[in-house]
Amino acid sequence: MNHRHIVRTVIAAGLSIVSLLGMSVSSAYADSESGPSADYTGWYQMNGQNYWYEHGSPARSKEIYDPGSNAWYWLDADGTMARNKDVYLPSSGGKWVRYDENGHMRKGEDYRYGGWYYFDPITGAMAKGMRFVPSNDGKWVYYDWITGKMAHGEQYVDYDAEHTGWYLFDVNTGAMFHGDTYVPSSGGKWVRYDRYTGKMVKGLQAQDGAWYYFDQATGAMAHGNAWVPEWNKWAHFDEVTGRYTGDASQPSPAPNPEPSQPDSGNNNGGVYYKNCAAVRAAGKAPLYRGQPGYRPELDRDNDGIACE
Repeated sequence: MNHRHIVRTVIAAGLSIVSLLGMSVSSAYADSESGPSADYTGWYQMNGQNYWYEHGSPARSKEIYDPGSNAWYWLDADGTMARNKDVYLPSSGGKWVRYDENGHMRKGEDYRYGGWYYFDPITGAMAKGMRFVPSNDGKWVYYDWITGKMAHGEQYVDYDAEHTGWYLFDVNTGAMFHGDTYVPSSGGKWVRYDRYTGKMVKGLQAQDGAWYYFDQATGAMAHGNAWVPEWNKWAHFDEVTGRYTGDASQPSPAPNPEPSQPDSGNNNGGVYYKNCAAVRAAGKAPLYRGQPGYRPELDRDNDGIACE
């Protein structure tokens, strides 16, 4: 017997053994028309689709765990394995999960549909809201409360009272910004994002031994003279740093102001504006309750802010 004949004999014998083993392990694939046996549990392939059978019956609208691949899967209503699909599951109190091209439940970060998403490393639940993730040396990010997509740039968050406000997220990594920065919105302004929460600061704030004031509506940092409702007085803030430097005298009236009218109990500081158009022409809008010129007639919703 020559060497070539020996090799052929060994290969033939090996194929015979594999064939016999295949009959016992993958017999469900042998006859797609008759289907798997009545006691079969496992994957069954037909017409290019994967199905999961439990004791001979196909699983439908159900999540299953396959110990062979150590992964979770979802079987749609027609029994086919879900691929590249987001599915809402009632397990773990209800959650959105994602299955990849192999049908495996995604866990951790995932880039898809033009954005980043995050799935709990244990349950696979899609993250929504503020979340700390380990990438980029660790960062706080915001995943949209509806879609789950990571936010970038300026973002208004309002999914609960604790987090409601404006935030700034890195345009590349999505990392939440903390500190002072210049933003182009509202005509350009310096704003402060709280060093702990990341939320845009508004109103009076003490930080690092100094007072600062940020516009109640836009969050713009005050530079120069500004009315501070919390103090009920005018104050001066450094033109560069924004730090409070001392009290300021009331600014001179705007050119050609409306004639002064009696106070009438409105505590308007002796300043009278006929209407909101006059307030805006004087560059004083909005007016806050207690600020010179404020009167209830200009405050339509009686929220303490006139001529918004």
